[in-house]
Amino acid sequence: MDTLWMALRVAVSLGVVLALMWVLHRRATKGGLGAAAKGRGRRSATVEVVGRQGIGGKASVVVVDVEGERLVLGVSEQSVSLLRSGPTPVPELSIVTGPVVLPTEPRTSAPTTSADRFRAELERQDHAATALPTDTTAGTATPLPMRPRGRARRPERTVVPTAQQLQGSVLSVDTWRQAAAALRSRRAG
Repeated sequence: MDTLWMALRVAVSLGVVLALMWVLHRRATKGGLGAAAKGRGRRSATVEVVGRQGIGGKASVVVVDVEGERLVLGVSEQSVSLLRSGPTPVPELSIVTGPVVLPTEPRTSAPTTSADRFRAELERQDHAATALPTDTTAGTATPLPMRPRGRARRPERTVVPTAQQLQGSVLSVDTWRQAAAALRSRRAG
């Protein structure tokens, strides 16, 4: 019975270690430590998909920009074929040489936009009384209870688990010693 529990502990420990390795592997490959690091050393082309249009069940036309060249590709289930290529079009820029006059609406007396209403409310609040209203009928008011802040709010958590509390867990040194002793005894016998 003791051997069964020992084997179960070792199996669970191994499962935890393998799961941790799997999680770290996934993080490393998605975080840029794996596949992205391979492409850093050599020159990699920037590929930008401009558009895609499906034209059938599994066929489509894709427009791609690669290093200053625009490619129109026909993509099907079995192949990719180049339909047309040419230089990437330059975006049209307009140069402004004089002052820019933006269209404005005449201000009305009543605020029409939410920004104007907000500004009017702020001005109204600026001219209002800044003192808090007092309740003369209640007499002396009791102060409101306040939650403690900082260290007073959190109790001290310096509890270190003892060997008895860790007994039988993956974190226990004794568990690992027993597992090693069991493996040594099996090799020798």
